[in-house]
Amino acid sequence: MRFRNLAINLGAIALFAAIALSLQFPKLNQRLGGQTLEDTRKGVREEEARLKLIRQLPPHGLGFNNMIANFTFLQFLQYFGDDIARNNFQTGYSLSPRYFENIIDRDPRFVSSYIYMSASVSMFAGVPREANDIYSKGLQSLDPEKQPTAYSIWRYKATDQLLFIGDAKGARESYLKAADWADRSKPIGKAVEDPKLVAEISRQSAKWLEEERDLTKAQTGAWSTVLQNAVDKKTVQIVAQELDKLGMTIVERNGVPTIVAKNSPK
Repeated sequence: MRFRNLAINLGAIALFAAIALSLQFPKLNQRLGGQTLEDTRKGVREEEARLKLIRQLPPHGLGFNNMIANFTFLQFLQYFGDDIARNNFQTGYSLSPRYFENIIDRDPRFVSSYIYMSASVSMFAGVPREANDIYSKGLQSLDPEKQPTAYSIWRYKATDQLLFIGDAKGARESYLKAADWADRSKPIGKAVEDPKLVAEISRQSAKWLEEERDLTKAQTGAWSTVLQNAVDKKTVQIVAQELDKLGMTIVERNGVPTIVAKNSPK
């Protein structure tokens, strides 16, 4: 049994090493030979295939789930930071949720990764509902007494529900959860922020949402930020669809995409 476990572990390490090498060689070739549109699109397709491969690994990851999550997070940083692919070749950020599906599935207690997900999935990829689903799944495995800053994830979720999805009721519930978890938090050492203050602010936000609120302006502002960061047609289409629900539309003014009310003069 011991030799069998050793063989399984060595096999897993070999698999991860092979995936890592397959990721690095194309990037090395791009640095040496110049990054082209064809290379970039091919790289995105290959990266999507690798993310699917990681997702198909056994649920327990052969005992290496933390390593898989860390590895995937590092690859996400490399993907997200590829300005040439985003700005020059307009490949967008559509793989962002796929990275975090793998990261949170493998290590939901990787609390610091959630803030990157909030920005990259909701703000840059423009798919806050996917972020909301990943938050919900990860939060099931968290405990405020074991992960003292986990209350922040409820706040990230509340922000997405409020500003992007327009779900005031859901946002209020998330703020109340954030307050409860902040109260139960037991920071180790000197905390970056005061959980008691976070609890108070979260309850104030929840109280503000007790009354029916018109969130149109806030949502329009949030989607305007997504539009400003959009580098591909798919994300622009997503923004246009969401703005349409709010009675807004996108027009070109002096070559700049501008959000206006549907009945406004063009």
